Amino acid sequence: MYKKIAVCLALGLFTASASAVEYTCQLENNKTVSVVVETGKVPVYRYGTLGKTEITLPINAKGQESIYVGQGTFSAGGSIYIRFQNGPFSYLLYDGEGRGWYFQGIAVYKNGKLVNKKSCKPDSNLNLYSLLDYGIPTDPDEDGPYTFDPNSN
Repeated sequence: MYKKIAVCLALGLFTASASAVEYTCQLENNKTVSVVVETGKVPVYRYGTLGKTEITLPINAKGQESIYVGQGTFSAGGSIYIRFQNGPFSYLLYDGEGRGWYFQGIAVYKNGKLVNKKSCKPDSNLNLYSLLDYGIPTDPDEDGPYTFDPNSN
């Protein structure tokens, strides 16, 4: 009987974890950013230290209407990001590469202008392209500043 319960619990844990993906990296400022995406649930953005989360988005249920995925294609590469809009601010987890540049990390924009960016430490590998499999709305501002190299802004 206990063996059957243990098997059922294990299957439940594996099933639950298989549908959720966490994209995370330690940033150059030793803080951590993570985005958790799960089928049928609102993606969640967290920024801070292991002991204290400083930012969690969305703040409320209405915030789920302001989460987007965008991507760009360049002659020598491409980019993908997930954007959490909160008032005039947009918080992006970004992964991109082009001719002569590479950036994985976060970028924060206020009214479309870059106000902060932090790179992931070199051992990170975000590989955000699987975000496209979760049905997150495409960014209506995909042709805006968010697609391009944050280092050039």
